[in-house]
Amino acid sequence: MDPRGGNYERQARHFAPRAVMDGVALTETQEQLARAVLEAVLLAGLPPYNIEAAADGEETGVALVPEGRRALRLVWQQDPAAARHLPVGLCDAQQAAMNQALRTILFAHRFWIADGPLGEAPLVLGLTRHDGGRA
Repeated sequence: MDPRGGNYERQARHFAPRAVMDGVALTETQEQLARAVLEAVLLAGLPPYNIEAAADGEETGVALVPEGRRALRLVWQQDPAAARHLPVGLCDAQQAAMNQALRTILFAHRFWIADGPLGEAPLVLGLTRHDGGRA
């Protein structure tokens, strides 16, 4: 199966376990959330992190970090080779911008996101917002 071919739902299902940092196993609730989040990320044109490709040095993409038993933090993994050539402040600014972009994408797709600073990696609490629409 070509994970980059086919529909976004199939791609999200393929990448969900592979997009987790350090290969940590997801709970059933996190797996469902991971598939939905990755589908939104793919629709936005962003690549998911792939632990298998990371082993070959291709680490760029949206990674998932499980928090608790139900939530997922989305972290943008910058290209490490490119990041080595940039000043630290520029890397930090790019990371904050991508975190804000992820927060905006998730908000537009109506995910329930924990309040936090704009440049912080978003913590996704659920599939739909419960707070009347505030990010």
